[in-house]
Amino acid sequence: MRSFMDPVLDGLDSFLAWFSTELKQTVESYCDLETAEDRHTLVARDGSLLSVVKFYGVTKLIGTEEFDRIHHGLTQSLQATLKRPGYAVQVFFSYDRDAVRNEISEVLGPAKATAKRLNLELDDLFKERGDYLSRYCAHEELFFVLWTRPYALSGEQLSRASKEKIRIIRESKIPPFQNGQNLIAAIPDLRESHNSFVRSFVNDISSLSMHCALLDVHEALRAIRNSADPEFTATEWKPVLPGDKVPVRELSEGAGGGLSGLMWPPLARQIFPRDAQTIDLRTARVGDRIYTPIFIELFPQDIKTFMALLSRTLPTNIPWRMSYLIESGGLSILGFKSAMASILAWSSAHNALIHDAVKLLRDVEINTDDAVVKLQVSLATWAPEGNLSLLRTRAAELSKAVQGWGTCEVSEVCGDVFAGLASSILGFTVNSIATPSVAPLTDVVYMLPFTRPASAWQYGAILFRSPDGKLWPYQPGSSQQTTWIDLIYARPGSGKSVLSNSLNLALCLSGGIQRLPRIAIIDVGPSSSGLISLLKEALPHEMRHLVAYHRLRMTSDYSINPFDTQLGCRFPSAQERGFLVNFITLLATPLGAERPYDGVSDMAGLVIDEMYKLLSDQGKPHPYTRSIEPLVDDLLDEMGFVFDDHTTWWEVTDALFLAGFTHEAMLSQRFAMPLLADVTSLCRTQIVEDLYGQVKAPTGEPLIQAFGRMMSSAIREYPILANITRFDIGDARVVSLDLDEVAKSGGDAADRQTAVMYMLARYALARHYYLTEDAITDFPESYREYHRRRISEIREDAKRIVYDEFHRTSKARAVRDQVILDMREGRKWNVQIALISQSLDDFDPVMIEFGTSIFIMDAGPEQAIRKSTEIFGLSDTAQTALRTRVHGPKEGGATFLAQFATKSGINTQLLTNTIGPVELWSFSTTAEDARTRNKLYQHLGPQAARKVLSALFPSGSVKSLVESRLAVLKEKEGLIEEGSDLGVIDQLVQEIMAAYAKNPDVRSLSG
Repeated sequence: MRSFMDPVLDGLDSFLAWFSTELKQTVESYCDLETAEDRHTLVARDGSLLSVVKFYGVTKLIGTEEFDRIHHGLTQSLQATLKRPGYAVQVFFSYDRDAVRNEISEVLGPAKATAKRLNLELDDLFKERGDYLSRYCAHEELFFVLWTRPYALSGEQLSRASKEKIRIIRESKIPPFQNGQNLIAAIPDLRESHNSFVRSFVNDISSLSMHCALLDVHEALRAIRNSADPEFTATEWKPVLPGDKVPVRELSEGAGGGLSGLMWPPLARQIFPRDAQTIDLRTARVGDRIYTPIFIELFPQDIKTFMALLSRTLPTNIPWRMSYLIESGGLSILGFKSAMASILAWSSAHNALIHDAVKLLRDVEINTDDAVVKLQVSLATWAPEGNLSLLRTRAAELSKAVQGWGTCEVSEVCGDVFAGLASSILGFTVNSIATPSVAPLTDVVYMLPFTRPASAWQYGAILFRSPDGKLWPYQPGSSQQTTWIDLIYARPGSGKSVLSNSLNLALCLSGGIQRLPRIAIIDVGPSSSGLISLLKEALPHEMRHLVAYHRLRMTSDYSINPFDTQLGCRFPSAQERGFLVNFITLLATPLGAERPYDGVSDMAGLVIDEMYKLLSDQGKPHPYTRSIEPLVDDLLDEMGFVFDDHTTWWEVTDALFLAGFTHEAMLSQRFAMPLLADVTSLCRTQIVEDLYGQVKAPTGEPLIQAFGRMMSSAIREYPILANITRFDIGDARVVSLDLDEVAKSGGDAADRQTAVMYMLARYALARHYYLTEDAITDFPESYREYHRRRISEIREDAKRIVYDEFHRTSKARAVRDQVILDMREGRKWNVQIALISQSLDDFDPVMIEFGTSIFIMDAGPEQAIRKSTEIFGLSDTAQTALRTRVHGPKEGGATFLAQFATKSGINTQLLTNTIGPVELWSFSTTAEDARTRNKLYQHLGPQAARKVLSALFPSGSVKSLVESRLAVLKEKEGLIEEGSDLGVIDQLVQEIMAAYAKNPDVRSLSG
């Protein structure tokens, strides 16, 4: 029960709360925020409405022309509103190198979860990304807070709104909200004008190649709290707002019987969970940080862009934030000064100048479209609690940087240090205590930070950065793009292979996937072997078969029969048939010719159809023969399978499959398939003779004879095609086929062989990618459920085909036609295509047209720059950046020009791929590096080996050390025997092992 003193105590509590608030003795008293109005609108105590727009940056490179366009558009967007009273815009920018680790961890969060789900042990790689990237990057945030104040209404409207609110309170008997959010704080008459202001602003800046998002009130308040007390704000923190579940609170807190204790808690207390303390006139403590606010007292006459200020702060590495408060009605604050200056103009030249300045500003507002606004700028820097000397140093560095920003005048003392600090917090208050200035809106917008680069990806398993250190997440194969076609080109040594490995690894770590993606890498050389090694060693032993690297050789041991069908299928699918027609047409194309003889393609299709028809159950299928496949023979004996002279391989295949021996059924089916030799014989059958017997080739011989001759030649020249399939990737999902031995260059015969091998590799690795549920009805009934499950899984999986050294297919029309077909239909099958080559000329115009992610890793000669500019529509700014900034790998990474076609438009950026030593060692494919790494993997395990190698050789290679030791050996002995490099590597590994045994954290090794 309440005692008779309770009302008195409640009244005293209320008075003390009012007294402390009015005298600004509590943190809450500085906060203007009261409650939420709707999904995107917050309400201030005085009824003002505000919305927070997160600004991610611009989607193109910014030069003078682009800057002027955005500057003009942003000014146009704001000036119509800011010419009217009652509107304000806060522009908040924050820069903090210490917070970038948390941002990196958050961006990579989905990738880490995927690695854990897929049993990939990559903790060392993720840790290094945080450690290494944080050397070059900083956490940046930019927000626009749009305010609509009560005096946007006329006096009559405001009076009517106040009377209406009083009437509602009286009639509804609404109690005071002393300890809860005032749900009726908003002024309803402001809603329409505020919503119009916000809607037009967001639409306008989105049309200016700027990426922004109007924040939900929960997101907005989390951003506000994060700017107020970041160390006390968890990533998952959410404010409690009307409509949310009311938390359990102390009912006795509230006056009036504790009714307000049942309400949602005040926003000020939620935003500022810890109290602050004033240490001196320049310093305030919030939680575990101490802050110094700084104010711009006098703006320069020669205004400069924000990038001029940022470039001055970058070398200092200091954390800082900046708040511009732009309010309409700028001339009103000069009213008294102007009047006095007019009266006293006769007594002082100084007063006359004031009068003239005010007159000039009035002329600007009256005679032009420009608005004259009130501008207040607050900054702040901080340091850990207790380190006052560091804070003073940072404040001095920030002050010097601002002073050099066109010779500004700054001040650190404001009388109320926390009020000064509050002026620099995002959306906390609209009552800034910074020195007010008056300026045309055009000049103010010129100084705003709107030119930072924006990524369309909030999360990504690969982290690029801008050259000046802004993180730029990217995720290949994401829903941000409608198709996924990558073109990567540059001269050798420009970082193409490292980038390709990074992209493939990022796909393996895509957020939310349940299985490894299917990646087919057609390589020439071992450039992808490092990625395969990284994934294989990261997986548990029982899963390592899912990743494979094979070096293809032109022998029967590596034979691949392109006529294999899906398990149980007597005929190829439509996609497989199309591939076979292209493949046979390629084999039947004369050396040196780009295209086959007329009629060859049609004849190839007819021969393929007749061949499968002949070897099906209704034709003359191959009879089962014992002793060819012992595994199948033994299993049939165990099953008690009865066979005779008429038993076919198809019957054996069906029996094994129905008995549950899927793998053995696949082995059996290989002997039921047609071979390339069957093409040679079938092209001379009567049905082919009837249609093509009278057709002559340009050489004068019958077309059928020319076709058969070229097929016979293919059987003789390519033993890898002449037999049943012996090479099998099994269940591997990420597979690299190295064609270095079989894809040669130099002459027509070599070009033909290269084309054949590219086509064969594409078939072996990716023929399953193009299966669809619609094809299940074409399969034998007993196999349909098996294929239904399998196809469902394949359809869900992300799939990627990578063609490295694509310039080797320049004379292989069939290969390029197949690639173009894959590009056209890639979206339908969820297949990504990546082409990697040395020049833009290596890609057909259609391929370039289809490209959605372009990576230019090296500028190349001037003519290459002009061609890239013409084809991709690069601006003069992008062209200049390509010419002056794009280079091969250097310390800090490889800088390249990228263009992405996203759902929100074209995004062109200058980016840097920064790879740390651990990742460099993981991807390295140099022979000396691979041997050293693999030997240490065996001795120490993958993570420990990468750790010690990255510590001892941060460049990512031991090649120079091995070469220097070989040179010393040559001087001593006069001769280097074959295999000496292996001896040097073995010796080096022993030294590393010995040093590691003494000290697992070894950081140096004598050369």
